[in-house]
Amino acid sequence: MRLSYLLIKGIDKVSNDDVLTITNLLQDMMPSASIKQDEDFLLIILDSIHEYDFKDFITTTNAELLSNLYLYESGVFSTVDELKIDVSHKKMELKFDLIYSSEKTAFYTRMIDYIEDKYKKQVLKEFYDNEEFLYSLKIFIEKNQNTSEAAKFLYMHRNTLINRLDKFYRITGYDLRKFEDALIIYLLVKDVK
Repeated sequence: MRLSYLLIKGIDKVSNDDVLTITNLLQDMMPSASIKQDEDFLLIILDSIHEYDFKDFITTTNAELLSNLYLYESGVFSTVDELKIDVSHKKMELKFDLIYSSEKTAFYTRMIDYIEDKYKKQVLKEFYDNEEFLYSLKIFIEKNQNTSEAAKFLYMHRNTLINRLDKFYRITGYDLRKFEDALIIYLLVKDVK
């Protein structure tokens, strides 16, 4: 059994009609989902993997209802007991300071807390303060290391991006075309905008 859940916080600050609208929308999207309101939360238990972009869902819902709801998307669990334990932990430990968060973003946040700034400077070298350069590296990694797609997204010539990747490799020793190197650098540049 593959179970997951969504946790929507701030439900007590919207009208009952809006709660009903959200519940009906979720039920239409995922007919087999179990939905219940618990204090300030709406808990949606899913018994299968869904391909929905819940970040778009909560952003659109907030815009349409003029609300300030926060959504957390869990990882996958094999038993109901594991899921219930995780729900109770997440209700207490999550800050709900992002409109959308997930198990992946929570993991990243925990990881990045352990990376010291001096380590970032040591790895990124002269590029540490160059946000435009680091942003192009981030996009390259997020586009699955596809130079054509990344360059198109960045409105940059493909050769310019390749030159940046080569320069970064020459100076830092990290080749972003290799998964291991890209993973390390991505942890350091994920928050660059």
